[in-house]
Amino acid sequence: MVDENKIVVVEVLNGIQVSGGCSCCSGGCSSESSCSTPIDYADLTNQMTLDLKNTFGDRVKVNYVDVEQVGLDNYPIMKQILQMGYPYPITLVDGQPKFAGGIMIDEVKGIINEALKA
Repeated sequence: MVDENKIVVVEVLNGIQVSGGCSCCSGGCSSESSCSTPIDYADLTNQMTLDLKNTFGDRVKVNYVDVEQVGLDNYPIMKQILQMGYPYPITLVDGQPKFAGGIMIDEVKGIINEALKA
Protein backbone atom coordinates (compact mmCIF):
# COMPACT_ATOMS: atom_id res chain seq x y z
CA MET A 1 0.00 0.00 0.00
CA VAL A 2 1.31 3.42 -0.98
CA ASP A 3 1.67 5.94 1.85
CA GLU A 4 0.16 9.14 0.45
CA ASN A 5 1.62 11.16 3.36
CA LYS A 6 5.23 10.05 2.89
CA ILE A 7 7.71 12.86 2.33
CA VAL A 8 11.09 12.04 0.80
CA VAL A 9 13.96 14.15 2.12
CA VAL A 10 16.82 14.93 -0.25
CA GLU A 11 19.93 16.54 1.21
CA VAL A 12 22.89 17.85 -0.75
CA LEU A 13 25.96 18.11 1.48
CA ASN A 14 28.84 20.22 0.25
CA GLY A 15 32.11 21.25 1.79
CA ILE A 16 35.84 21.47 1.29
CA GLN A 17 37.45 18.19 0.31
CA VAL A 18 40.09 17.44 2.94
CA SER A 19 41.76 14.47 1.27
CA GLY A 20 41.19 12.69 -2.00
CA GLY A 21 39.33 14.16 -4.92
CA CYS A 22 40.32 17.29 -6.76
CA SER A 23 39.67 20.82 -5.61
CA CYS A 24 37.42 21.33 -8.64
CA CYS A 25 35.04 18.64 -7.37
CA SER A 26 34.76 20.33 -4.01
CA GLY A 27 33.99 23.71 -5.49
CA GLY A 28 37.35 25.41 -5.08
CA CYS A 29 39.95 26.00 -7.78
CA SER A 30 43.28 27.72 -7.41
CA SER A 31 44.36 30.29 -9.97
CA GLU A 32 47.07 27.87 -11.15
CA SER A 33 44.50 25.15 -11.70
CA SER A 34 43.42 24.13 -15.17
CA CYS A 35 39.80 23.75 -14.12
CA SER A 36 37.08 26.20 -15.02
CA THR A 37 34.91 28.37 -12.80
CA PRO A 38 33.87 26.61 -9.56
CA ILE A 39 30.44 25.04 -9.63
CA ASP A 40 27.78 26.66 -7.44
CA TYR A 41 26.17 23.58 -5.89
CA ALA A 42 23.80 25.70 -3.81
CA ASP A 43 22.38 27.14 -7.04
CA LEU A 44 22.21 23.69 -8.66
CA THR A 45 20.42 22.40 -5.55
CA ASN A 46 17.88 25.23 -5.90
CA GLN A 47 17.33 24.24 -9.54
CA MET A 48 16.88 20.60 -8.51
CA THR A 49 14.42 21.69 -5.81
CA LEU A 50 12.24 23.46 -8.40
CA ASP A 51 12.35 20.47 -10.71
CA LEU A 52 11.50 17.99 -7.93
CA LYS A 53 8.70 20.22 -6.60
CA ASN A 54 7.22 20.42 -10.12
CA THR A 55 7.31 16.63 -10.35
CA PHE A 56 6.45 15.54 -6.79
CA GLY A 57 4.89 18.61 -5.18
CA ASP A 58 4.93 18.60 -1.39
CA ARG A 59 5.98 14.94 -1.27
CA VAL A 60 9.64 15.95 -1.45
CA LYS A 61 11.78 18.23 0.70
CA VAL A 62 15.23 19.34 -0.45
CA ASN A 63 17.96 20.82 1.75
CA TYR A 64 21.38 22.19 0.84
CA VAL A 65 23.86 21.73 3.69
CA ASP A 66 27.19 23.53 3.87
CA VAL A 67 29.09 21.20 6.17
CA GLU A 68 31.71 23.87 6.81
CA GLN A 69 29.00 25.87 8.60
CA VAL A 70 26.94 23.13 10.29
CA GLY A 71 29.56 20.40 10.78
CA LEU A 72 29.14 16.68 10.26
CA ASP A 73 27.75 15.81 13.69
CA ASN A 74 24.23 15.31 12.29
CA TYR A 75 25.60 13.11 9.48
CA PRO A 76 27.74 10.37 11.06
CA ILE A 77 27.78 8.28 7.86
CA MET A 78 29.49 11.13 6.02
CA LYS A 79 32.82 10.61 7.78
CA GLN A 80 32.98 7.10 6.32
CA ILE A 81 32.00 8.28 2.86
CA LEU A 82 34.63 11.02 2.84
CA GLN A 83 37.31 8.65 4.15
CA MET A 84 36.51 6.37 1.21
CA GLY A 85 37.44 9.24 -1.09
CA TYR A 86 34.03 10.20 -2.50
CA PRO A 87 33.95 13.87 -3.53
CA TYR A 88 31.49 16.56 -2.52
CA PRO A 89 28.67 17.16 -3.07
CA ILE A 90 27.14 14.06 -1.54
CA THR A 91 23.42 13.56 -2.14
CA LEU A 92 21.46 11.76 0.58
CA VAL A 93 17.92 10.50 0.07
CA ASP A 94 16.07 9.81 3.32
CA GLY A 95 19.42 9.86 5.12
CA GLN A 96 21.11 7.33 2.83
CA PRO A 97 24.02 8.39 0.60
CA LYS A 98 23.16 7.90 -3.07
CA PHE A 99 25.42 10.07 -5.24
CA ALA A 100 28.77 11.84 -5.01
CA GLY A 101 30.55 14.44 -7.09
CA GLY A 102 27.60 16.22 -8.68
CA ILE A 103 23.87 16.87 -8.79
CA MET A 104 22.07 14.03 -10.60
CA ILE A 105 18.46 15.17 -10.95
CA ASP A 106 17.14 12.33 -13.12
CA GLU A 107 18.71 9.68 -10.90
CA VAL A 108 17.32 11.36 -7.78
CA LYS A 109 13.86 11.39 -9.40
CA GLY A 110 14.11 7.64 -9.96
CA ILE A 111 14.99 7.01 -6.33
CA ILE A 112 12.14 9.26 -5.17
CA ASN A 113 9.69 7.40 -7.42
CA GLU A 114 10.77 4.10 -5.86
CA ALA A 115 10.60 5.51 -2.32
CA LEU A 116 7.07 6.83 -2.87
CA LYS A 117 5.92 3.47 -4.24
CA ALA A 118 7.24 1.58 -1.21
